[in-house]
Amino acid sequence: MSARDLEDRRGGSPSGEEELRFIRNFHDIFLSIGLAMFGLGLGLVSMLIVGQSLSFDSFAQVQRSGWTMAGVLFADAAIMWLIAEFFARTRRLFLPAIVILLGFVWFFAGGVIAAYVTMFSDGDYASFNEAARQLELLPLTASAGVTIAIFAYYLRMKLPFAMGLGGVALAVTAIAFLGYTDKALLMSLGGKLQLLSGLFLFTLGVFFDARDPARRTRLSDNGFWLHFFAAPLIFNAMTTMVTGGGLFAQNLRGNPFAVGGEPTATAGLTLGLVLFFAVVSLLINRRALLVAGLLSAAASISALLGSAGLGGAWIAAMTLLLLGGAMVLLGGGWHSVRRVLVAPFPKTGLVARIIPPEPDREEAAATSAARS
Repeated sequence: MSARDLEDRRGGSPSGEEELRFIRNFHDIFLSIGLAMFGLGLGLVSMLIVGQSLSFDSFAQVQRSGWTMAGVLFADAAIMWLIAEFFARTRRLFLPAIVILLGFVWFFAGGVIAAYVTMFSDGDYASFNEAARQLELLPLTASAGVTIAIFAYYLRMKLPFAMGLGGVALAVTAIAFLGYTDKALLMSLGGKLQLLSGLFLFTLGVFFDARDPARRTRLSDNGFWLHFFAAPLIFNAMTTMVTGGGLFAQNLRGNPFAVGGEPTATAGLTLGLVLFFAVVSLLINRRALLVAGLLSAAASISALLGSAGLGGAWIAAMTLLLLGGAMVLLGGGWHSVRRVLVAPFPKTGLVARIIPPEPDREEAAATSAARS
């Protein structure tokens, strides 16, 4: 076992807990703020450099300015990568590594877009259709380039957040490819693509979870971030499909709190989806899925309370009280509820890796006492 593998082994926390190592101390927050400010400053300086060389006197000069912009942005991405070599790869500071990755992706994506537009534009924009034809491969090129860059970052820095972000980029690339090859199919699928993307990320997350059901290595962190990005996609797509536009779409139509009206039914259906997410979260032992539905759950409870004639202040207070109380109860009794739900499932084999068994109370107490 390598030193890096040993680093990923965790001790001191109960098996199955989602222990995420975001922050080791306040120094990580301080450094992350500094890195964010540095990235913003680097971007502004780059734009000032490009602005000084920008010229629209001829198309040739516009192209030279475009290559300058692409070069500067790629240089900024390289600077962020070099910073990551120290803070992400050497010192293993996870929150700063996330900030660096976001800056790296932003600069790299800008560089790819600038290079593509400069390389494949010939200046003949007699019509909108002609301009669109020249740039029709831009979404696929940019998303594919960013996807490769993110996974390269993951392979080098071993940052779990990069796996989650890379999964999102991979889904976007697939959608961009579909849009390039079959625009009619893309339009016909519409919002279903959001659900498919979320299910794709969820499946990848389950794959990593199955490889580490005890939640003790980097594989578990990979799974967490994939679930984190999958959950809002799945929840929003299911809400839209089940309720015909979702609670917020109903709010735009007029009275969202009419007694017996459509918004109240929408709120009830949304709460049903939140309950479904809660059961799935408990089964696979992932709280990230449940968190995705919290905002919609709050809006749903508000609609239901509003239909009862409560005022705005009472709605806000009761929504926070009910939703917060449910979270506290579920958080405090997470393992007890799981123990009941997963009891009928096998304790070994593939199913047990996807739906990890919950240790009985005596075993859990013995494990806790041994660790303390």
